[in-house]
Amino acid sequence: MNQVQLLFWLRSRWRQLLLTLGLIGLAWWAGQIFGNYYYLEQVNLLSSRLEESQQRSNKVTAELNEQLKQNDYLTAELAVEKSASQLLQKDLKAQQQKLFDTRKELAFYQRIMSSEPQASGVLIDSFSISKGAAPGNYRFNLVLIQQDQQRKFAKGTLELTLSGWQQDQKANQDLLKLAGFSKSDKAFSFKYFQIIEGEFSLPEGFAAEKIEVQLKVAGNRSSRIEKSFFWPNGQSGEILE
Repeated sequence: MNQVQLLFWLRSRWRQLLLTLGLIGLAWWAGQIFGNYYYLEQVNLLSSRLEESQQRSNKVTAELNEQLKQNDYLTAELAVEKSASQLLQKDLKAQQQKLFDTRKELAFYQRIMSSEPQASGVLIDSFSISKGAAPGNYRFNLVLIQQDQQRKFAKGTLELTLSGWQQDQKANQDLLKLAGFSKSDKAFSFKYFQIIEGEFSLPEGFAAEKIEVQLKVAGNRSSRIEKSFFWPNGQSGEILE
């Protein structure tokens, strides 16, 4: 088709072409309106859902904050009650310890003033082992009392023999020597009571079992007093006979 024929064809078809172009434009415009409307509906729907989700989130956050406040209040209240309970328990233990110490002290002086003294008048009241100041060291505490009604000075000498095992053999150790006592330090002299203390360490490889306390009391008739105590296992403290 040449240009002349094309022009004649366009002249004869221009109304149809305009109508077609108009319909195409109308369809495009309708599509735009429908697309925009659908887009707005989706945006509104998503916005509504987002708002609902935000409201639920705010509600949950508020409930969580309230629970946290309640938890903080209960935690603080529990801490106060626990602290008060600990203080009461501590005070109770202190009072119990004070009562125990008072009774122990009273019993101690009752033994000193006893009307039925031992034959020698001297008594081994207590012996204890505790941890020393340096690691691996031990501290001993020996209490001697006199029950003689005349209250003369009780004099004599003291021996502490530590028995146990070393290299699978029975062995003995002079505990006072381990504690650095000299020969003169082993002498005692007192009227009512005397406390003898010292610190020592066990020889390497020595496993202690018991301590033999021996008192040689001087007098018109010298007497010998002996008492054995077991070595404490695990915990330090007073050794029981």
